[in-house]
Amino acid sequence: MALLRTCTALAVGTISPPFLYYSIVIRSMGEFGKRTIPYYRPISMGQRAAKHNMQAGVRLYHQRHHAQAIHKWRQALHRLTNAEDRFITLGYLAQAFCDSGEFEAMLHYALQQMELANERHDEYMKSEAFLNLAKAYERLADFSKALSYGKASLQHPSMDPRTPGYAHLAIACAHLGFSQFQNCLEAFEQAMNVANETGDKLLELQICVGLGSLFMLLRDLSKALIFLRNAMAIIQSVTVDDVHAKYRCTILYHLSVALRMRGSLVEAKEACDEALQLASETGNRALHARCMCSLADIYRELGESEAKETITKSWARYEEAYRVLRASQDRMGEVLVLASMAKSASESRSHYTGQCECQAIQLNKKCLDIARTLGCKHVMLKCHTRLADLYSQLNDEDSEEVARRAASQLTQEMELFCNFCGQRYGLKDESLQALRCSHVFHERCLHTFLLEREDQTCPKCRCRAIVSDNISMRTPSICSTVDAQSPSTSQMAVPSGGVKTPLVAAAAELGDTRPQSTLTRASVRQAERDIDRLDRTLDRIESRNDTSTLRKTKPPPPPRKPCCSKDGLPPSSVVSLPPPMPLSETGPLVYSRAPTITDV
Repeated sequence: MALLRTCTALAVGTISPPFLYYSIVIRSMGEFGKRTIPYYRPISMGQRAAKHNMQAGVRLYHQRHHAQAIHKWRQALHRLTNAEDRFITLGYLAQAFCDSGEFEAMLHYALQQMELANERHDEYMKSEAFLNLAKAYERLADFSKALSYGKASLQHPSMDPRTPGYAHLAIACAHLGFSQFQNCLEAFEQAMNVANETGDKLLELQICVGLGSLFMLLRDLSKALIFLRNAMAIIQSVTVDDVHAKYRCTILYHLSVALRMRGSLVEAKEACDEALQLASETGNRALHARCMCSLADIYRELGESEAKETITKSWARYEEAYRVLRASQDRMGEVLVLASMAKSASESRSHYTGQCECQAIQLNKKCLDIARTLGCKHVMLKCHTRLADLYSQLNDEDSEEVARRAASQLTQEMELFCNFCGQRYGLKDESLQALRCSHVFHERCLHTFLLEREDQTCPKCRCRAIVSDNISMRTPSICSTVDAQSPSTSQMAVPSGGVKTPLVAAAAELGDTRPQSTLTRASVRQAERDIDRLDRTLDRIESRNDTSTLRKTKPPPPPRKPCCSKDGLPPSSVVSLPPPMPLSETGPLVYSRAPTITDV
């Protein structure tokens, strides 16, 4: 009510300048919008100094002096008395720790924002605080809480029309963590609608990256690469160097994964090397660790992977990435690294574990336990599939049957099959298509169905079969080609006399009219070359598909007698089998009965 009275008095002219406009809530270090509210209060010298620390921290952050920026914001937080200024500073700190991969610290400051919003009974603050909590819990792989807080953010009014878009994005990422692909697509669709309505290109960029990750899991690699190409095109319009580097690093990491899965190992290695360098420059330890894991996967797929020296390097990267991700509380990252290690151990047992499948089984079980705790069904499916193959080689039919039954149940729960042909998707690279109801089918089956049937309804939900516009790849790009305001394309006007405080504009507020870190023309040309290179890769892939040229894949390991069985009996019946050794959370991930590569 006080805010309403102030705004009313301002409108009728009973309050005269000077008054101060401040921005409440940033989302990604100045890339997004703000909420501007007038208030009239004399500012003491101490408060001026505290606000100066806020703005100095913004400038230092854009100059990549992250530790100094955080120090300034903490100093300001101790001295600030105004609730809105404290809320802004807490948002700065939460996003800074999110960018560095310190998700527990991010959660700490997001919780302080929530306490402040509750004390003030401010619905707008609550909307933003719930959003930061949803983002923090999604990074910490607590997907249930991320969904709850994301939905809570949508239930509160927001001053910025883009806030619901980021809430839908957080919800989509949480559903993706749970492997709930239909719900994930629905949330991405809603987020894309907000991005189109508000013209927020960075929201669209993050949606493209998320959709690229989704279609990588579903093994439609052509769509995944096209979405990532769209994200790379959007990043060209970002002129703040640290913001550009952060998103470019993320895009390149996902590109390296998609290109490796498609078999373009040279291009994948180039993208991963640059992502590693950018992750080091931006200080994102969690993303740097994921890039290390991706690089190890690439070396594993290369022809050199039969050499023990290369496998030694890959295994060392896996273990280092696991330690970093564990220190960052990135549980989903831990699962990804363990899954890669389990796959490596399953495919190259002679290098990793001597002559025994036991360590490969142990790694798969450890990965399965963590994935089950998080609720990540897709990783659980992969683990059960690998375990079934390992038990088959050990002639342990009972354990193999249990693993295959669990894999079949997970496939049904995730609905990884096409209702038109009844065949499962997600096993090999094939084109998929989503309807407006977010159900996914083989594109060829859906095309035939729409041509032949008069009653064009979805076979799963009986809704009208309409191809989703936002995730349809029938058009070259879902990205607009107009020049975008950087770093966001929002056209919200700032009231006259307002003092803008987002991080992008902070340098100008401090008297420096030049951007602190802007992209040079050479950097833009480099981005254009990257897009051209990716387009050429996509063209080669399409031409390869048109000529029906089969991609050369690594042959399966030759069959051999099970090394842990005796007289055809399963391992559990062999008396001389040594007892299993538990994996320590802090110790090495592989125990050796003889010198192995982990001892090098």
